[in-house]
Amino acid sequence: MGTCLLERIIMEKKKILVIATGGTIASRPTPDGLMPALSGEDLLALLPELGKVCDVDCRELLQLDSTNLSPRHWILMAKAVAENREKYDGFVITHGTDTMAYSASALYYMLENMDKPVILTGSMVPAGETGSDADGNLLLAFEAALSGHPGVYIAFGNKIIYGNDGRKLSSDEMAAFGNINRPLAGSFSDGQLIWQGDDFLPKGPFQLHDRLDRRVGVLKIVPGLPPSMLKHFVNDGYRAVIIEGYGTGGIPDQESENNFLPLFTYAKNHGCRLICTTQCTYGGVYMDHYEMGVRALRLGVESGGKLTTEALLAKVMIELGEAER
Repeated sequence: MGTCLLERIIMEKKKILVIATGGTIASRPTPDGLMPALSGEDLLALLPELGKVCDVDCRELLQLDSTNLSPRHWILMAKAVAENREKYDGFVITHGTDTMAYSASALYYMLENMDKPVILTGSMVPAGETGSDADGNLLLAFEAALSGHPGVYIAFGNKIIYGNDGRKLSSDEMAAFGNINRPLAGSFSDGQLIWQGDDFLPKGPFQLHDRLDRRVGVLKIVPGLPPSMLKHFVNDGYRAVIIEGYGTGGIPDQESENNFLPLFTYAKNHGCRLICTTQCTYGGVYMDHYEMGVRALRLGVESGGKLTTEALLAKVMIELGEAER
């Protein structure tokens, strides 16, 4: 991949902004385990060949294990891109893997009609360590950022994944991320980055959506779960709850000792949206297939369609936040 990158002939160097947020890619061993320690500049120093093909600036935004990221950090990332959108040709965000899919989903919706590439990447093994995947993922991210293809993507393990369709599927494999219900946006094969999606052109003017309502919860249905768990969300003031149902969107109804149907009406009367998704990795929700799904729809439960929980969480937070403007 590095050879391909270096062989590209560029008449005028493009400008790329690296936004560093920490994560495994920037970590070093400590007596208490891996902790972020490397700056974005440190990461770039491991790849001096990048300076031959593009001009790179670095912004040290955060230095956190991504487990500790929250929606307020999504806002910082989105604003960092929006404020520099006209100054750079593309953006690379170095990020921890554990919540990268959440951040990518958030940026996908927060940076509406983004007209430059915004590429999130990280690694399973810290940069500079033997066997690290950091160099390969960083080079892939730069390939994508230099390509000019607009939008928000995850670059990882030779894959380019749409920002609202990625998920970390493995806790220890190098190819940790997969695309869920959309085809890959692109892939790296035989020394070339090949874009294979068709959803690249902005459909309107760029807009930053930086108002998020964090009162959105996620409830996973398991056998024996009492409906009162949903009531707790409603009583605590949550404005929406994403329900991870079974299969195509199954939620226990009147045939179960744990009938959720009365709680759907309760939530609606208290101004709390309910959105159903599936616990299955692939396929999405089809609530019109079974009686319990149809009943839930009639009581106001929304279908999450083929969106992942990660994407739904960000999308609904933004929708509720925007509604307060």
